[in-house]
Amino acid sequence: MPDNPNPQGKANLPLLSDLQMWRSNAALPASMPRRTPRTVVVDYLAALLVLSAEFKFRPVLGKKYHLYFRNKQWQLSLVAPAEWRPTREANYLAACRLRPDASWEIEPADGLDQRHDLLAALADFEQQFRNHVESSDTLAEGLPHYEAHLPYYRRVLASGLASSLQRSLVQLGLEQAKGEQMLLTLRVSDDAASFTAAS
Repeated sequence: MPDNPNPQGKANLPLLSDLQMWRSNAALPASMPRRTPRTVVVDYLAALLVLSAEFKFRPVLGKKYHLYFRNKQWQLSLVAPAEWRPTREANYLAACRLRPDASWEIEPADGLDQRHDLLAALADFEQQFRNHVESSDTLAEGLPHYEAHLPYYRRVLASGLASSLQRSLVQLGLEQAKGEQMLLTLRVSDDAASFTAAS
């Protein structure tokens, strides 16, 4: 048997095909929300939260998935909280839907403001996100174009997300914006002019 039974790297073709699909979707105007500086950061944070969760299935566009926090980790499931026996309402954070540009729509669970354990886990995640964003010279530099440590589906979706956010930053003229500056958009009005004034 040869030392390299796959010299042309054909095993990588599914990954390359999926990456091409998501990057093409991100380039389609119809599939991209018209982002503001603030929604760039919000979409980035929301998508990283979902992609930090454990799951082993291929997400489908528009299908409702369910995000839980159990055993000190995030989990994305096909199963709604009421469908578990016993139910998992106490661990339930949100319903999530994948958008065509690999960002995620998140619908928080009812009564989430009373779930202090989930809120604490969210606060911890947001702080990790802030640390990540602030560690790069620019927001664009830290985008997850290729995260080798992630499992397959999460790696592909992270790359598609990065392409989508990168294009939004270019459209807004913010491809060189500092990560720390972009985080300020969470505290100001949702438009490019206010971001410029704040920075």
